[in-house]
Amino acid sequence: MPLPSSLVNVGDRVVDFFERGGDAPYLLYVYRPTEEYAVRRDLGELRLWLEAKQVNCVPISLADLFWQALEESGWLEPLLEEERQAKGDSATLDRIIESVGEVLREPPTLPDRVLAALNGSEPRTAAFLYRAGALYPAYRTSALLEDLRSRLHLPVTLLYPGRIVGSYGLSFMDRCEPAYGYRATIIPRETND
Repeated sequence: MPLPSSLVNVGDRVVDFFERGGDAPYLLYVYRPTEEYAVRRDLGELRLWLEAKQVNCVPISLADLFWQALEESGWLEPLLEEERQAKGDSATLDRIIESVGEVLREPPTLPDRVLAALNGSEPRTAAFLYRAGALYPAYRTSALLEDLRSRLHLPVTLLYPGRIVGSYGLSFMDRCEPAYGYRATIIPRETND
């Protein structure tokens, strides 16, 4: 079965970088949050397609890095306990969210963890960041990509749960006010709806 054109668009940009050079593409594959499992299948199909073109694909779960950071910081259990005791108190929940964001910004930062996951990768490697929804609302994916852009010169595709607003706005998880600061190519996922 042929790949949908949105996946071919991602794949062609990755392959083109390795064949022609230039700036590494940073891509946002935008999909509705309810399509998470279908998008993971998309990633598997794209991975097979790219590997047939001699491109190594490294999928990186941002959720796994998120939990790893909390566990290593020693704050996982205290924050979980505080959340249990908050019983919906919005001020306490806001404080917990801010604390989680701080943990992800402390060394090793979330971008540091992404780079570590790519350490030792083959020369023709593309990174695929998935499960970004786990970061909501503690950490903005735009900050992650901006940090990586200056430090990582490989193709990066962020699987972005949300929606496009206007021509260039993105609403993370369909809940955030639209952000317009992404310096990445936006590729909406095709749907059969």
